[in-house]
Amino acid sequence: MIVSVDAIPPDAKPVARSSRGVVLAEGEVTGHAHRIPSRHAKLMRTELDVRYLRVTGPAPVALLHEEHSPVKLPPGNYRVTIHTEYQPGALPRQVQD
Repeated sequence: MIVSVDAIPPDAKPVARSSRGVVLAEGEVTGHAHRIPSRHAKLMRTELDVRYLRVTGPAPVALLHEEHSPVKLPPGNYRVTIHTEYQPGALPRQVQD
């Protein structure tokens, strides 16, 4: 989930880009990824593992995934949340591709 925020906390540190660009989430099962190849996107993470995305530039960037059409993100600051799946009697786990 990607939600617009007013600002990114000052303690958020940049996350290194991969050869595919900024990877917001990578599927452990399929190898698919939600990624932004544009250099106008920067992923950041706090010590508590809260992720933020900063999009700069004059135009929106494309969020890509192998299983759906590109999603355009306009310039701004965003919080990135990886959904967690809960089942009674089991430990919570992150949703996987």
